[in-house]
Amino acid sequence: MRALSMYEGGRFELEEIPIPERPPGWALIRSIASAAGLFQAQMAAGMLDTNGFPRILGHEIIGEVVEVSSDAAPQRGTIVVVDAVVGCGVCEWCIRGDEMICPWMRHLGINIDGGYADYAIVPESHIFRIAPETPITEAVMLGSALPASVHATRRSPVRGGSKVIVTGVGSIGLTLCQVVKAMGATTVVAVDVSDARLEAAGPWIDGAVNVSGLEPAQADDLVLEAVGSTHGADVVFEAAGRVMSVDLAIRTVRRGGTVLLMGICDGPTSLSFDSYLAEFLSREVSLVTTFGFNRQDFVVGNALHAAGDLDLTALTGATVTLEQVPAALERIAREGTDGKRLVVDVAIP
Repeated sequence: MRALSMYEGGRFELEEIPIPERPPGWALIRSIASAAGLFQAQMAAGMLDTNGFPRILGHEIIGEVVEVSSDAAPQRGTIVVVDAVVGCGVCEWCIRGDEMICPWMRHLGINIDGGYADYAIVPESHIFRIAPETPITEAVMLGSALPASVHATRRSPVRGGSKVIVTGVGSIGLTLCQVVKAMGATTVVAVDVSDARLEAAGPWIDGAVNVSGLEPAQADDLVLEAVGSTHGADVVFEAAGRVMSVDLAIRTVRRGGTVLLMGICDGPTSLSFDSYLAEFLSREVSLVTTFGFNRQDFVVGNALHAAGDLDLTALTGATVTLEQVPAALERIAREGTDGKRLVVDVAIP
């Protein structure tokens, strides 16, 4: 089969390798599509340990079932989306359904081979049927952006009537705006430094603030004005991965409110306060970290999408082939993604 293998130093080679053997309890999937975005560019730059080389990236996997063992799993010929988070299955976290924080967790496309190949092996328990008529460009977004947004929302106290701020409306933030609306939020304000990304979020938000070039106090005032409450929002999702964005989130959440930290701030990070007591401790603000997703999030996210509550086409960028992925990732590393994920059409020879 064809495989886009990554070697040490972020070097890629499109090569012919044997189809992987399927262990017991795993499924053989014919890859149809995956995605390419900032995360894959960061992987190529060495952000995370791949557990050896070569490694096949691509944690979003849409594919067709070729072979399974269990009668309970989607059967041969079924189009599925794959949950890339693989827990050990036996620890206390996995038993609770929290495999994304399993200390022995592995991840397809990071330290297990992923979807940048004609075939992939994945746990049978991690494949979810999707409607055959679902456009592939949308289906790919079911594999990461949507379950991650559902997971963060489920970890938050968002309910009917909630006022919500989302800082950073890239692919995750844009999805979050839709998910929190679908789950009851009545006011959603998006914060970013790009007018284009804020405009893309327009159908699902009630206010937008471009904080580019603003002093922190100015940014705070504009965000609170957009929320319609000087007390702040009930919940703030930090999806930009910037310390300044985390600071803004803490300052614009109400007393007793919750900040969900989703964005990845690469490298050493610290928060500072002019008055730790007055600005943070006495306000009883909850800081909640959220990372990845679990299998329940696929069930919820796929149901929201099937019901027509979400428009995932807003997340999708251009379509590229496996051969074009290395150049695309170099471009993303230089120029960013403008809030979209490329669709990798693996099925194109």
